[in-house]
Parts: sequence; C-alpha cells; structure tokens
Amino acid sequence: MGESLKDNTLNKKIPKWISVVSILITLLGLFVGISLYLSPNSFIQNVDFSATGVSFLIGMWAARQIAIAAIIGYSVIKQSAPMLKISLIAYALMNLQDIAIGVSRSDSGLIVGAFIFGTLSISMIITLTSKSKVDSKI
Repeated sequence: MGESLKDNTLNKKIPKWISVVSILITLLGLFVGISLYLSPNSFIQNVDFSATGVSFLIGMWAARQIAIAAIIGYSVIKQSAPMLKISLIAYALMNLQDIAIGVSRSDSGLIVGAFIFGTLSISMIITLTSKSKVDSKI
C-alpha cells in the first residue's frame, strides 16, 4: 500500500525537462529584470532615458520580469504542476504580447525571441496538461 502511494506521488511531479527549462527561464527573467533596474540602456536602444515617465516604465518592465521569473521558479521548487501551468500561461501571454509589440516596432529580434519562448512555454503547458490527465486516470 505504501509503495503504491509513493509511486502515485512521483507521477504528479513535474517532468525533469520542464523543470530544467523552467529554471533556465527563471534565471533569464531574474537576469533581465535586475539588468533593467541597473542598466536599462543595455536592453533598450534609441530611447531617451531623460524623458518623463521612461524610468517608471522601465521599472514596471523590470518588476514584471522578476515577478514572473520568481513565480515560475517557486512553482518548480515546490514541484507544483498546477501552479507551474498557471505561471507558464501568464508567461506565454506575455510573450504573445511581446510578439505584437515586436511586429508594431518592426523588431525582428523581439519577435523571434518571444516566439521561441512562447512556443516553448506552450509546449510545456500542453505536456503538463496531458500528464495531469494521465495521472488522474491512475
């Protein structure tokens, strides 16, 4: 009986590849967020940083990056597939919006980066969703 319960608990964990990719996304998000606070001109070119409100917007962008990274990382540490799935949905929506921004500004780098990370997060969401359906049948 105890062995069966242990096996069922292990099945509900996040797949290793998703954990690894999620931690990499977490580290990248923390790096970008902190860098935006410390040196925004390394990420954003052709912006007048002395203009009113620009530093406010950069701070909001940095906070968004750090918050989503922290939530994804916490989900992996807690091995909570439902929490990770929700945070990856938010991350995918963020990337979808970044694609739209990239298109409006003709920024191919932003479009490609957001597309790659958006597609990656959607594939993780699909995997977590299909895994939870399989686990619920056990």
